[in-house]
Amino acid sequence: MNLITKFDIWKNWSYSKLLPTTAYSSIFAITLTAVFVIANIIAPYPNIPDNLGLISLKLEYFAKHKDEYNAIFIGPSTTYRGIVPNVFDQLMAEQNREIKSFNFGINGAIAAETDFYLRKIISLKPAKLEWLFVEYPERTLEQHINKNANSARGIYWHTPRQTLLDFRLIMELKQNLIDKFFAGYATLQSCLIRTFWMGRFANFWQVKVLGMKLFLDEMPDYSILAQESGYYAHDWQKLQRHKYWHQFFLDNLKDDYYQDVEQLRQGNISPIKPYSLKVLKEMCQYIENHGIKPILFISPIVQERASTAINLYKQSDVLPLFAFNDPEVFPNLYQLDRRFDFLHLNHQGATELTGSLAKQFAQYLETEKASTIAKGTGNREQGLGSIE
Repeated sequence: MNLITKFDIWKNWSYSKLLPTTAYSSIFAITLTAVFVIANIIAPYPNIPDNLGLISLKLEYFAKHKDEYNAIFIGPSTTYRGIVPNVFDQLMAEQNREIKSFNFGINGAIAAETDFYLRKIISLKPAKLEWLFVEYPERTLEQHINKNANSARGIYWHTPRQTLLDFRLIMELKQNLIDKFFAGYATLQSCLIRTFWMGRFANFWQVKVLGMKLFLDEMPDYSILAQESGYYAHDWQKLQRHKYWHQFFLDNLKDDYYQDVEQLRQGNISPIKPYSLKVLKEMCQYIENHGIKPILFISPIVQERASTAINLYKQSDVLPLFAFNDPEVFPNLYQLDRRFDFLHLNHQGATELTGSLAKQFAQYLETEKASTIAKGTGNREQGLGSIE
């Protein structure tokens, strides 16, 4: 009897504590969520936030001058450091093509982030935009767990859609489950912070009140950004750590670099990643749906073969691809005096890459023009035949 009594007392005590605790916790969670959601409705993320460093500068400038450009380059740092719009426009003018282009390359951008800004650019409705050059970032897991993971920049693009996209890209990578877990956790955390408005007052306090600098990367002046249409060469940077890294690359890593170039000559392409292929295909379809022509290109990188862009090109009859990651065809772009490091060109290399891209693009436009004329002639002949 005593045992039963004690059990009954313990059971009643547990229920009496559990129910109120659960109720209070639920009320607290619901209230906190409601506060965050209401705060996000009252003060949503600005269309062009001012705390994203270089991205804020580019967005702000492009939003003001969007109707001046008919071509845009978007991609990771190899785009930002590798395509010179002023050179491209000049060379196209020599071919009697009026082009005004803007470089929207972003340091360290991954596929989901590139997709986000591609859509944001199109949402600004640039009146003259005809061509959107896309360099699809073939990233490894290390780029998902980096300094941008929970920064203002990383949080900003983590909408639910982009978070799901990024999560599925992470799951497709061939790394162990533990690494994937931490990468997935980082992207989910960024989404929750963005959705529930967390940390934004802290950023305001740090920047506006305390005057703290949230960005350690060197950024060009607004005037230089405007003058160069979004491009900024690696070897123009003034911070000592950039100069040290370049010298370290030349002194200690050039043998590794030449080995990578030699492996690239063998032409080994990475296995197809189905979801990455789907993401790039949908990006191109989104561009086309807005009356803009997508153009794929691949920079002269050495550590990967950009399989996603190559495989999509093979599947498409009309999607153009300009690939410069072949040391046999473009040996000058792989010479050491054209490189800043493994991935990036210096200004001389970027100028030569831009020249090669302009040449191929001009040839593509001529081919398209001839095809259109031939198609029009064929339609007219068919029409005359039907009349007869």
